[in-house]
Amino acid sequence: MMLSMQALLFLSAVSGGSAGVFTDDEVRKVETFVEEVMRCRHVPGLTLAVVKGGETWTRGFGQADIEQGVNVTKDTLFCIGSVSKAFTSTLLAMMIDESNGNFKWTSKLRDVLGPDFSLVDDERTRETTLKDLLIHRTGLHRALSPLFAGFDHNLTRTEFARRFRFLEEVKPFRDVFEYNNWAYALLGPIVEVLSGESYEATLEKRIFKPLGMNKSRVLGKTIMSNAAEMAQPYFDVENELTLLDSSIYDIHPSEAAGAIASSAEDMTKWMHFLLRQGVTEKNVTLVKSTTLAEVFKSHRSYNSPHPVIKPKYPVGDLYYGYGYAWVLSTYKGYKKVMHSGGLFSYITYLTLLPDLDFGIFTSANGPGTRDEGNAQKAIAYYISDILMGDQPWLNSSTACTFPMPWEDVSESSQNNSDITNSEVKCVDCYVGKYGNYMFGDLDVVKSSGSSLELYYGRLRGSLNTTADESTFKLDLFGSFRLLSRPGNDTFLAKVIFKGLNEGKYSKVDLILVRKLTFTRGISFHDKNIFTSAETGTNGQSIKKFSNLLMVIATLCIVLCV
Repeated sequence: MMLSMQALLFLSAVSGGSAGVFTDDEVRKVETFVEEVMRCRHVPGLTLAVVKGGETWTRGFGQADIEQGVNVTKDTLFCIGSVSKAFTSTLLAMMIDESNGNFKWTSKLRDVLGPDFSLVDDERTRETTLKDLLIHRTGLHRALSPLFAGFDHNLTRTEFARRFRFLEEVKPFRDVFEYNNWAYALLGPIVEVLSGESYEATLEKRIFKPLGMNKSRVLGKTIMSNAAEMAQPYFDVENELTLLDSSIYDIHPSEAAGAIASSAEDMTKWMHFLLRQGVTEKNVTLVKSTTLAEVFKSHRSYNSPHPVIKPKYPVGDLYYGYGYAWVLSTYKGYKKVMHSGGLFSYITYLTLLPDLDFGIFTSANGPGTRDEGNAQKAIAYYISDILMGDQPWLNSSTACTFPMPWEDVSESSQNNSDITNSEVKCVDCYVGKYGNYMFGDLDVVKSSGSSLELYYGRLRGSLNTTADESTFKLDLFGSFRLLSRPGNDTFLAKVIFKGLNEGKYSKVDLILVRKLTFTRGISFHDKNIFTSAETGTNGQSIKKFSNLLMVIATLCIVLCV
């Protein structure tokens, strides 16, 4: 389905709770501001939740389903992307509390996953800890293309963890902060070992149910993006708002890194729980405040691409560190903890100012461009100022250009000028199957005439020639046209063939955000690829520890109901 941006229905607010957070005048200002920003940024639907003290305020804006004319409400579900990571780190905090010192933030991965678990080198295998994963300092490959391509649902998280030995090094161990979804994906099987049940079941029992987050689900597992409860995902593809295929939102087995779907109503409960330092609305402590405090502490300096010398904006919002799934900054002198999340058309922002006891959550279902993220940043700033009792430094006009004029924003880009559209010489040199033990297999096949196509899971597209016979540009079609033609942009992934020998290339690099190498003659499905003995889920001591955790978890659930 293709819909013009101009064809969007009128964006009207749908009422939710409003007690105590804003005055009536402030409610009108916030609603007007949000509607105007959504209109100028072409955002189809957005959910908003604000908590202050013990009070909540929720609103739905715009359309959850344009075709059916369904409005967003406080109960509409949105995928929150990497905001899910904080749920994973909180689950681990709970398990640390219950371990009586047997499990710590500094516990070695091998002590949890067993002696057969290994990483790319001896040092990482021996030394990597839970903390290394949480603060993104493993130095391991962080390619996103495998998430787009997708994994077989029969691949268990235990098997996925075994394959981490094939995840390549790109930076020295513990040398730099480099955001890595695979690190949090590995926390999924760790949670399963410690809890003795699936990540989804643990999340439901330990967080969703005790907090009363009754609508929240795990995308691809307990709900799909095309479900009636979900805000449908829309992406601007070649200047047309397109409803995306629900299958691309299945990121198995990486759910722990970004697959939670939640609502404004449910997220008020999550924010209250965090601001109350691990205590539910029913006054039940799920995690010790001292343990949760470690989650919000800066454990790593935050590497900004533009080192902060002075505030970029008329007010100070200075980013300085990263905790366990939280970015730390100071806003107007107050500590701020926040995290964003993005999965194609879904973009989310969650901001907490603990010292002022308030939090703001927004999530939108399109259009997947920079405008969507900038709209939510502007909304968070505007509401933060109102809650602080200050005059907002953004208005509906400046919010529509934000972050300009304070920060330059690059114009639309095109990277297809080097395409030659010439015939492929020696088609058979390229054709064949190439594999990667960690991330799957891809096929290069002959298409019409002398042209080539590349198939990598859900990623499929044509290989366009350049002046270099070994270099092509991948123009994706089908569900992932969004990656090649977002908005006004053209972004064609570079594909480089290497190692021509006896008329065949031996390797191919797919460079979609990050380079990923596939080799002819090997396959993800090869048997006997592991040099060590069969990997158990854990050692004997960890098994005993896991059993203990299951008993404690069961007691907690009973007491929390």
